[in-house]
Amino acid sequence: MHLNCPECSTPIPSDGVNIVKTIAICKSCDNIFAFEEELTTAGLPAVIEQPKRMKEEIYHIPPGIEVLKIESMLEIMVNWRRSGKFFLLFFAIMWNTFIGFFIVTAFASGGIGSAGIFLALFMIPFVAVGAHLLYQSIGQIFNTTFVTVTNRNVSIEHKPFNFLIQKDEHFAREDVEQLYVKRYSIGSTNGNPVYAYNVIMMMKNKKPYTLIKGLRSLESARFIEQEIENYMNIEDKIIRGEWQGDILVNSK
Repeated sequence: MHLNCPECSTPIPSDGVNIVKTIAICKSCDNIFAFEEELTTAGLPAVIEQPKRMKEEIYHIPPGIEVLKIESMLEIMVNWRRSGKFFLLFFAIMWNTFIGFFIVTAFASGGIGSAGIFLALFMIPFVAVGAHLLYQSIGQIFNTTFVTVTNRNVSIEHKPFNFLIQKDEHFAREDVEQLYVKRYSIGSTNGNPVYAYNVIMMMKNKKPYTLIKGLRSLESARFIEQEIENYMNIEDKIIRGEWQGDILVNSK
């Protein structure tokens, strides 16, 4: 099919044609015109299908991630210690040190009596929080998260610790619609915000599930999304709230 300018009849070269928007420009007279009718006359579809959105592919495996891929299974292993997730451990140590120092000082100055018993009861919630933070941070350092995709299921398991951290989950593969990455703030350093990234799994019932949370690298999160989508033959689509590097998607 060849296009001619309707104003001056000059043939339109290929670089003057936008086949997706069905608009062309004539370099001789600067006329801009639509050519949907010409497509219909030639027996071609008037609306050209938009190309699939393609993110930049990540070819190398980020630090702290291992991949096992065979015909019947994809397994992605996230080693949290190698991923450098030590912020929570530092916070847990500081919290427990402060609480321990406060308790020792209080008992040393007031002795053990009714006031000491009241203080002990008052500090129970703070001690419990400190114990939970310490356990969670140790689990995050020594844990490995396994994401396994088979012909039937998508499974998430955390070993050797999963109690009070992240529980193991299993989903039917056919219920998964899309994956995307979401960014959130975890604090600041020298006035600069520090971010972490979650890999979100959108189900066909439109409910999101956090597949992996707390990744400190956008590249790691994007790599996990990419590998699972490729293995499951899921076409990448824009999701509201998705983080794509420098762009936060707010549109539907």
